[in-house]
Amino acid sequence: MFDHPHRPLIGITVGRDVPNRPSVLRLTENYVRALTSSGAIPVVITTGIDTAAVRTLVERVDGLLLPGGVDAPDPHPRHYSEEAQPTTVIDEDLDALEIAAIARATGLGMPVLGVCRGCQILNVALGGSLIQHLEPGKVNHLQDIPLGLETHELRLEAGSRLAAPAGGELLLRVNSLHHQAIARTAPGLRVVGTSEDGVVEAVESTDPDEWIVGVQYHPEELMHRLAHRGLFADFVAACARYTAARTTERNTSP
Repeated sequence: MFDHPHRPLIGITVGRDVPNRPSVLRLTENYVRALTSSGAIPVVITTGIDTAAVRTLVERVDGLLLPGGVDAPDPHPRHYSEEAQPTTVIDEDLDALEIAAIARATGLGMPVLGVCRGCQILNVALGGSLIQHLEPGKVNHLQDIPLGLETHELRLEAGSRLAAPAGGELLLRVNSLHHQAIARTAPGLRVVGTSEDGVVEAVESTDPDEWIVGVQYHPEELMHRLAHRGLFADFVAACARYTAARTTERNTSP
């Protein structure tokens, strides 16, 4: 449970429910539960505000969560110099929001966690590319059973941030709900987790002093597992350290 004196504010980016209900904002409640159960306070950052407002909001929170979800739109391929394929569903307003938020958060050295689409837009915003559509293969990356059930293996790199909350375990079972995946890893990120068919399932910053993690699966739906609770706990703890350091810096500035 949370044992820090400061409950960090975590900004969550939220876009429209495209293509189903474009006038409705979409956020799965389990992201909120995962953060609050780890001791954080979620703050929604939505599309419909300008870039300056996005920057201001990011400057006022202690961490940034980039979520995914059922029917989440895909990052526009023009951000990595490709044309959109027929299978690609786009929300350019959400792209603009998240790219601006990522730029400000990383510029501040703020902890960032990307989940599913969030992992993909994180990679794209930092200069990487995506596989626009995964063909059916050994692993079904679009599971048709509840996300609370695991469907494939996650193979972690020893010493990675993800391995630490898992108690050093390097082979986990995870869920899967995506038709895109990382192709070229962005500069500044490294692959630390793959599925058994080689699809990238987790990345993190190459700088050990930065807390930047992207996961392709949905840990917020697997909080009954210690490893996934540990990921959110580690993220929230990093956010608490970030704001404590920022507060100290402000208090000691002339």
